[in-house]
Amino acid sequence: MRIFISWSGERSRRVSLGLKSLLEDLFTDGIEVFLSEDIKPGESWAGRLNDEIERSKFGIICLTQENFDAPWLLFEAGAIAKQLGSKRLVPYHIDQLPAVADHSPLSHFQHVTATEDGTRRLIKAINEIRTPPLSDQRLEKSYGRWWIDFARTLAALTSTNTAGTVTRSNREVLDAILHKVELLSARQSPNISPGEMLHLMNLKRQPSLTYERAGSLLKELRHLRDLDLIRNKRGPIGELPEKFQLDQYFELSDSGLYLVLRSIFQA
Repeated sequence: MRIFISWSGERSRRVSLGLKSLLEDLFTDGIEVFLSEDIKPGESWAGRLNDEIERSKFGIICLTQENFDAPWLLFEAGAIAKQLGSKRLVPYHIDQLPAVADHSPLSHFQHVTATEDGTRRLIKAINEIRTPPLSDQRLEKSYGRWWIDFARTLAALTSTNTAGTVTRSNREVLDAILHKVELLSARQSPNISPGEMLHLMNLKRQPSLTYERAGSLLKELRHLRDLDLIRNKRGPIGELPEKFQLDQYFELSDSGLYLVLRSIFQA
């Protein structure tokens, strides 16, 4: 089953990546998650987007105080609703939206909030149309295990305080469009820290290295996982032991291997 996740802005993007990881960890097979940043440079954006929406069975719109009225999201939401109907399009409220959002076209859809209970409701709605669905007991057990990692992704977001309605100039709208194009192009060069790049290099060059849980390690590993540069092999990142051998818990994805090899050859 194909799930389409729509986002706009960095905070919304981080949540969409975390949601993708959560869904793929919960439903280990029979689920494919598409994010618009998965469109490769050189591809026809409009054609690929239309194809993905037609293939999808469920849509999620990641909403924040900054993006609830973004034309990009409204366009994708309209296309998804036309294809799937209103019951399979769920706005996912990362923030408490301002009162003006009540007049948004997205207010007509039943939303959930980015809390443990709200996310559980979203997961159950997806499970109901999945073939075959997981039993309630199995779904709840798996969700309780994987939610912890996603909760920490949510907790790491920089909060935004918005007072009243913000009117954006034409220049700000154009800057937002440019930012979106840059994010789409960034698939080839994901924004990772030197420490995160070192983890990728270690997985390639010295995978049996022993790691200790300390500092920002778990946050860095989650970021790499959410970017699909590494993959978990033995459960949630929050369950890592105090000391562990790197390759016993993680492996490079194809995208991660590509990034490492490109870095080596450019050095």
